[in-house]
Amino acid sequence: MYQKRVTHILKDISQQLDQLLKKDHQPGLLGGHTGCALFYAYYYQLTGKEKYLDKVHELVLSSIEAMSSHSLLPTHCNGIAGMVWCVQHLMNQGFVDGDMEDIFADVDVLLGNQMIADLNNKQYDFLHEGLGIALYFLEKETPSSWLPQVVHALEATATHLPHGISWEDHFARHTVPTLPDEPCYNLGLAHGMPAIIGILSRIKAKGIDTGDLVEKGLDWMLSVSNSPGVSSLYPTVVNNAGVALTTSHSRMGWCYGDLPVAMTLLHGGYREQAYEILAHSVQNRDIKNGMVHDTCICHGSAGIAHIFNRAYLQTQEPLFQQGAEKWLQHTIDLYESPSGVGFYVDGKYEIKEGLLEGIAGVGLALIAAIDKDTDPAWDRCILLS
Repeated sequence: MYQKRVTHILKDISQQLDQLLKKDHQPGLLGGHTGCALFYAYYYQLTGKEKYLDKVHELVLSSIEAMSSHSLLPTHCNGIAGMVWCVQHLMNQGFVDGDMEDIFADVDVLLGNQMIADLNNKQYDFLHEGLGIALYFLEKETPSSWLPQVVHALEATATHLPHGISWEDHFARHTVPTLPDEPCYNLGLAHGMPAIIGILSRIKAKGIDTGDLVEKGLDWMLSVSNSPGVSSLYPTVVNNAGVALTTSHSRMGWCYGDLPVAMTLLHGGYREQAYEILAHSVQNRDIKNGMVHDTCICHGSAGIAHIFNRAYLQTQEPLFQQGAEKWLQHTIDLYESPSGVGFYVDGKYEIKEGLLEGIAGVGLALIAAIDKDTDPAWDRCILLS
């Protein structure tokens, strides 16, 4: 019933990206033009039009050139790790030819050393510090020798708490000055525990021993849920006692809230608990109490729709399909409204090209909604599969 409208929106996104990419040459997977290659790749797979595959190749070459000619951070969000993840993924999926071992042999050493140094220094942030680099090594088809070192570093720096283990959020100290001066633990996928456990779960799935880190981490996450009466089941940041340090209520989205907690539980094997959270979100959360203002992947309706879509693909639970369709419909309606296409910040809408906050990510979620024959494997870069 929405196929025609989505097809029209995807065409519009493609045209808008063409124009945005003529003006903005900022590299990066989640916020720059590198991630746009993922949109064009999956759009090519949907349409069969070679011009979109040509766009993929152009953006990959541009990204490789940027890595050789610019001083870039090593990070996943907008740095080298995310860019090489994208190239590796496109090769794995058959969109680009080449041998990453030959192309990026020196990069592997640089990124691996940076990743382990960051983790040993308790710099765990998924987007902007060492943790996200692990995704590049996870994207390799042969298990990387760097992955056991990730496990050892996280095991050595874990904080043991009454109900399990967690890792302190030191990144928040630099970004949220209003936090009380005490240890804090972040429940968001963008910067916190779900990302750490998500990485460990994927390392475990590669056949690498992670001990009981995944289970103890998930047990701790379950122990810090909100008391009954709050529309969200989990807060955003808690202290050693599991008490919320900011508001108990959390928004809906990929970055924070109940949905990333649920998906982390699902990937970690705690299916019953994940089902309960996802079902609660379908039945009780809406635009208002979810604080949903735009369509972006990060904290907008397309990201919510895709999380429910991914949950349905993994479980075949009809309720999750209902959730995906509900939020897909809202995405379509919002996109077609006068201001809904943009990223909402400080009361204004800004059109961006990127995967996390821009129209490339919205497009990828829409493609996944209508292309039932293709696994939306691109969402591995945001820890959803």
